[in-house]
Amino acid sequence: MTDEADAGENSRDAVQRSVVIYTGLLLLTVAAAFSAVGILNRELYSASAFVRIYLDAVADHDVAAALATPGVTLVTDDEPGTGEASLITPDALGGLSDVELVSDTEIIPGRHRLVFSYTLTGTPVRGDSNPYTMTAQSEFDVERTGTSWLVFPEWSFVRSPTATATVTVSHASDFTAGSVQVAAGDPTAFHASSSYEMLVPSLVMLSHHSEQLGSRAVPLSATKPRSPVSAIVDVQPTTGFLAEVQSAVDDFLADCVTERLLYPPGCPFGLDVNDRIVSEPVWSIETLPQLTLLAGQDSWVVPNAKGSARVVVDIRSLFDGTVTTRDEIVPFDVSFAVSVEPDGSIVFSPRS
Repeated sequence: MTDEADAGENSRDAVQRSVVIYTGLLLLTVAAAFSAVGILNRELYSASAFVRIYLDAVADHDVAAALATPGVTLVTDDEPGTGEASLITPDALGGLSDVELVSDTEIIPGRHRLVFSYTLTGTPVRGDSNPYTMTAQSEFDVERTGTSWLVFPEWSFVRSPTATATVTVSHASDFTAGSVQVAAGDPTAFHASSSYEMLVPSLVMLSHHSEQLGSRAVPLSATKPRSPVSAIVDVQPTTGFLAEVQSAVDDFLADCVTERLLYPPGCPFGLDVNDRIVSEPVWSIETLPQLTLLAGQDSWVVPNAKGSARVVVDIRSLFDGTVTTRDEIVPFDVSFAVSVEPDGSIVFSPRS
């Protein structure tokens, strides 16, 4: 009996030890699970993690992911990269880096106000100026909207992290955002202005480049949700455009001097004669006008530019019949309007 009693007692001790061990393991497992939930809540499901995930999408130029973030809404129905959403496309966005959480304040239960700092960079496509860099901060309000898997909080932006940008183009109708060409108005317009939406935060480098026209790169940044921003792209004629206009006027004047008339038709010079001419007038250009281009109300304008022509012609006096040769320098000036058509051709017209 003693041996059997000892065996039973040993068996009960073994069972108790197993229960204690398994209970300890269960408690450790539960503790580890709660710890894992806490880590996930802090790293992936907290208010700050929610905003950081959105900022990472913007930094990666992942427009689709940024727009899919809860609370991110556009006023326009245009697709990204088109119309009023033309600036929301990977090829337009500049760089976003050095993202850091500055503060996380719980305003009321379930609602947080977060401030992030960062660096925005933009590089002109044509390399006509140095890269642009700015440091800034943005404030985001987020609110808890629910729970997933019973323990993980869900968040949404209270104010959509987007802004409205007004881009004005002087002396042209389009501009380049990053490497994307954007139409701001009618192709024939001399001035244009349109509104576009931007992600916050983001930086877009604006410019204009064509054979005849160009501008310096202009940074357009959006750092405050639902706030208006603006930029002006000041388009000016290139040296090539002026050379093209000068060459066209030089050729025009060269054609004028081939006319054997006192007043070559359509030309800016002529000679008044009261007597009878007995030889064909022979014209030549003494001084070519040196042109400049200025912006007018609705076109480019060549202001008055002075030149001179020489004419040689024999004239018979109506008074006594004597023949003399008139060899004179005739001053003249030119002034006209110039327009660049959508196909790049140049059109000359009288100044209005």
